[in-house]
Amino acid sequence: MSLFPHTSTVIYADFHTSVAALSPDPAALAARTQARPSAPGTWRRWAVVGLLALAAATSLLAVYDLTYRRAAAVLARDARVTAQLQMAVLQSELDKQRSAPVILADDSDVIQALDAPSLARSLAISRKLAKLRSETKSAAIYMIDAAGRTLSASNYSAPTSFVGSNYAFRQYFTDALRNGQAEQFALGTVSLRPGLYIAHRVEAAGRPVGVIVIKVEFGPMEAAWGRARTTTIVTDAAGKILLTSAPALRFQTGALALPDRIVTALPAPVDGWRLSLLTPLEEARRAARSATLIAALALTLLTTLIVWLWRRRRRAGERVAAESLYRARLEADVAARTQELSAANTRLSQEIHERQQTERRLNVLQVDLVQANKLAQLGQITAGVAHEINQPLATIRILAENCLKLVARQKTGASTLADRTLVDQNLGDIVRMSERIGHITGELRTFSRKATGETGPVSLKETLDSSILLNRSRLRHNRVRLVRDALDPRLEVIGGRIRLEQVIVNLLQNAFEALEDSADPVVRISAEASEDAVRLRISDNGPGLSPDVMAQLFTPFVTTKEKGLGLGLVIAHDILRDFGGELTADSSDQGATFTLKLRRARA
Repeated sequence: MSLFPHTSTVIYADFHTSVAALSPDPAALAARTQARPSAPGTWRRWAVVGLLALAAATSLLAVYDLTYRRAAAVLARDARVTAQLQMAVLQSELDKQRSAPVILADDSDVIQALDAPSLARSLAISRKLAKLRSETKSAAIYMIDAAGRTLSASNYSAPTSFVGSNYAFRQYFTDALRNGQAEQFALGTVSLRPGLYIAHRVEAAGRPVGVIVIKVEFGPMEAAWGRARTTTIVTDAAGKILLTSAPALRFQTGALALPDRIVTALPAPVDGWRLSLLTPLEEARRAARSATLIAALALTLLTTLIVWLWRRRRRAGERVAAESLYRARLEADVAARTQELSAANTRLSQEIHERQQTERRLNVLQVDLVQANKLAQLGQITAGVAHEINQPLATIRILAENCLKLVARQKTGASTLADRTLVDQNLGDIVRMSERIGHITGELRTFSRKATGETGPVSLKETLDSSILLNRSRLRHNRVRLVRDALDPRLEVIGGRIRLEQVIVNLLQNAFEALEDSADPVVRISAEASEDAVRLRISDNGPGLSPDVMAQLFTPFVTTKEKGLGLGLVIAHDILRDFGGELTADSSDQGATFTLKLRRARA
C-alpha cells in the first residue's frame, strides 16, 4: 500500500482539472465572446472598482503611518539604551582618570618634589608620571609648582615636553590652587588637541605647594561613536559641542535643532555637560515605505486572486461537459496508478523486512565476533593462568604430604606440640592457596562469559585489577614493569564489566607485545576523573606506531602482527562507543598511549 495514496490522487486530479480549465471547448468560447455587458452593468462595475481603489489607498496610508510610528518608537528606545551605554563608558573613563590626581596629590615623593624642588627629584617624578600615563591611557600628566611653572611631566623626554612651561594663566590651575580641585575642557597650547584637564591641589604642612594635572583626550571614544549610524555629541552648559562623533560639529552650537532627528539627552558626569544622541528618522521612513510596498503587493496579489477566482467561476459552467470526459479518463488513470503504487509499496515492505532480518543477523554476527575475539585473547591468557595455578598446586601438594607425615607421627604417639602447630599452619596455607586458585579461575570464568550487552555502573578498580590478574604471567614473562596510579574503589563508570575487561586486556596485551624488544619495558596506567567523565590511559615506552598505521588504526583487518586479524582495536572501539565513550590513540618515538574515555556513574 502506498504511503500517500489519497494525496497522489488529489494532485493528479488537480492537474487534469487545470488542463481542462486551460482548454475549454470552442462552442463555449464562441458563446462567451458574443455575450457583451450592458452600459448600466459597466457603470456599476467601474463604481465598485473606484471604491475599492479608494479603500486600498486609505489602507496603504494607514499602514505607512502605523509602521512609521512603531519604527520611530523602536528607534527611540534603542537610542536611549545606546545613550545609557555611552554614558556608562564615559563615566567609567572619567572615574578612572579622576582618581590619578587624587592619588598623586598624596604621594610623598610628589609633595617633597614640590616642597623642596631639585632636578633629580623632578626627573624621578617625570619617570613616574610617564609610567602612570601609559597605565591610565591619558594624554599627559604633569606637576606644576605654586608659581605656575611645570617641574615634571610624563612627556619630559619628548621635544614638546611641558617641563619648564608656565601655566599660571590656565583657569584649571588657578581654580585648583584656590579650591583644591578643578576641571576644564580646552585646547592644548602645545598639541592643539581638545581635552579635559583634571587638576588637584598638592599641600605640604597645610599649605599649597603646587598642582597635579592630568589631561584626558577622548579620541578613541569619539572614533567608536563615529562607527555608529547615530550622531553623539556632548555639550557644555552654554550648548557648545565639546565631544562629538562628527568632528565638523566641534565647538558649534545648535546641533540639537537639526531636523528629522530623534534627540535623546542624558546628563553627563561633568557639571553642566549633557550627552545627546541624534538618531536619524530615515530608517523609520524606510521601514514604513517597505511595509507599504509589501502591503501594496499583497493587495495586488489579493485583487489578482479575486479576479482570477471570479473568472474561473464564470468558466465553471462552460467546462462541465468537458470535465465529465476528463473525469472518466482520470478515474482510469488513477486506478492504474493506484495499482502500480500498491505493487511498489508491497515491494518496499518486503525490502524493509529483509533489511531488518539482515540487521538482526548482522547484530548476531557482531556479538559472535566480539566473543570470538575474547576467546582468542583467552587462549593467549590460558598458558599464563596455568603457570599461576601450578605454583599454588605444587605448594598444596608439599604441604599435604607434610601433614600426612605429621598425622602418621601422631598415630604412633611420637608427635609433639610443635608438630600439631605445624599441621595447623600447613592446613591454613592450603586453604589460602586454594582460595588463590579459586580467585584466578573465577576471573578466567568471568572473562570467558558471553557479554549480555547491558550497561550500568561498574567499579573501574575491580575491572582493572581483574584485567591485570589475567595478564600477570605475561607481565613476568616479558619482564614488564607495571606502574599504575591508585584508584578510588568507589569510582564507577557506565559500561559492562565483561566487555570493559575485554577492552583493557586487549590493550594490555598489545602493550606487552610492543615491548618484546625493549631493554627496560614499562607500562603505565593512569586515570583522570572529572565530574562527568573518566579517562583511563594505558601507555608503553615501545617504538610507537607508524603514521600509516595511525591513519587507519581502527579500520578492520589492519594489523602489524604477523598472525593478527586486525579486529581487536576495532571491537574495542565499538565497545567504548556502545558505552557512550570513545577510544583514542596517540603515538610518538617514546611509545604509544591509548585513552579510554568513559562516562562517570553518578554517586
